[in-house]
Amino acid sequence: MSLDWISPGISFLVAAAALAVGLLASRQARNRLNELEQLKGQMLEWNRRLEAKVSERTADLEEAHRRLQNTYLETVTSLVEAISAKDTYLFGHSHSVATYARVIGEEMGFTRDRLDRLAQGCELHDVGKIAVPDTILMKPGPLNKEEFEIVKQHPQWGARILEPLTFMKDIGEMVHQEHERWDGTGYPQGLKGEQIRLEARVIAVADALDAMISDRPYRQSIGLERASQELHRCAGTQFDSIVVDACLQAIQTGKIVPLSHEQIHSSTKTGSQRVVP
Repeated sequence: MSLDWISPGISFLVAAAALAVGLLASRQARNRLNELEQLKGQMLEWNRRLEAKVSERTADLEEAHRRLQNTYLETVTSLVEAISAKDTYLFGHSHSVATYARVIGEEMGFTRDRLDRLAQGCELHDVGKIAVPDTILMKPGPLNKEEFEIVKQHPQWGARILEPLTFMKDIGEMVHQEHERWDGTGYPQGLKGEQIRLEARVIAVADALDAMISDRPYRQSIGLERASQELHRCAGTQFDSIVVDACLQAIQTGKIVPLSHEQIHSSTKTGSQRVVP
């Protein structure tokens, strides 16, 4: 018997089976795609929740870090105030420097935020003196060479003390650089001209002004007029001429006047040290 008639039937069955397999595979593929789509949705939702958790945890850590840094700053400030309270010159000195520096900054067009940071740098510019022995810090007469070399290290010590306060990097630079000189002969780094942060140049002038118009254990104030002459003489060498000009302009217009003991005493009670944003 001939089996030729079976061949078309087998071909049909094979084709039908292939179609069925194809449909089944297509259905499985669609199911798989659906499963993948659902899994994708679940993964995206999980990622969203995880990111929210991380963000929440990060915020908690940032807040804890902020509180820790603020506590550290308060401790440093308390130590500075304790040292100042023992020394008739240092008492109120940083507040006076901040007052004069703020006026100079205003003359130079500083923004309010920049003036606030400048004042904070002034308040802490002598923080490194925490490490200076009391016998040197409170010596009633001029320092000898060895003692002065020790005192000259206080900008570096101050910068190191403030280093953990990451939000105060700019203020740390002010503290580190305020004894640099425009002509490059200052300390501790020997920076020159505009290598020195502008705020540090302002603090240098304000610091020198307060030193000259304040009574010291071994000399009396030289007065505002002579202090102005001295600042003018040192402009372009020790000090930035632009900063000196701003200071002298403020003196001439009466914006800078020597602070009285009562004003200094009042400012030490109201001076702000809370600088955490």
